[in-house]
Amino acid sequence: MTTTETKISVGMPVYNGEQFIETAIRSIQAQTDPNFELIISDNASTDRTPEICCDLALEDGRISYSRNSQNIGAAGNYNRLFALASSEYFRWANADDLSGPELHSKCLAVLQESPEAVLAYGKNRFIDDEGTETEGREDNLDLQQDKASDRFIKFYQSVGFTNVIYGLMRSSAVAQTSLMADGSFPSADINFMAELALYGKFIEIPDYLFFRRWHTGASSWETVAYDDKVQNEFWNAGSVDFTLPTWKQRLADLRAIRSTPLAHRQKWELYSFVLRSMYWQKRQLAGEIALVARNGLVRRER
Repeated sequence: MTTTETKISVGMPVYNGEQFIETAIRSIQAQTDPNFELIISDNASTDRTPEICCDLALEDGRISYSRNSQNIGAAGNYNRLFALASSEYFRWANADDLSGPELHSKCLAVLQESPEAVLAYGKNRFIDDEGTETEGREDNLDLQQDKASDRFIKFYQSVGFTNVIYGLMRSSAVAQTSLMADGSFPSADINFMAELALYGKFIEIPDYLFFRRWHTGASSWETVAYDDKVQNEFWNAGSVDFTLPTWKQRLADLRAIRSTPLAHRQKWELYSFVLRSMYWQKRQLAGEIALVARNGLVRRER
């Protein structure tokens, strides 16, 4: 439930998250800044997730819970959460990660003091199934360059794990992006963040504010991160095959650049960067075309 004081909307996507979701929600309830709404969008879970969420929503009026009639994939669910949000600032929070108690207050202070920034985030530590901290990981995405083209290029030169997406964002900037697209290609979160960098600066807070749970059920777990079938199921619930995924990623970059209000000179600088990237990916791009051609030939021969 929102109030006139609500500044932050938190969107929590979940699918079969009974193991960790209560702990994740409690970490958001423990924020030192109490002015937030937590919107949970359940992607048709088949475990105890609905019962846990409904009980917590009854307990805390800041929590709202809704359930999709069918699994629409992570891309659709992330997009839906932003559409449901109503506050000036927004963040996603996964149902297995933990938010440090000062994440909201410290990130909000940075964004209010820096109107040129669109994202503020804290440092990250990984935790295991038991919540024990295992390691810190530098995101290296403190993008405070004045030129949008410099931020975009530096983002792609630096991005590894996508922890900064769980920082706090300016909703007006997020609304100008394509969000997580249509689920037809993997790693849409990377494309989203690159596009967001076109609209403003990313500022890192030198405190550990986010704790990412590294466990075997996570979509980014090393044994499944590069499994096409698993990632396809994650992003779009298996409704669309990842046909020409690298082509779609680079074309998404080009569309993002075209949509910005940047001067032509900066746009051409960005176009050149993406086209150079495609040149270095030429074997992968050619392989994807060959795969489509082979699949088409097999279908015709059947």
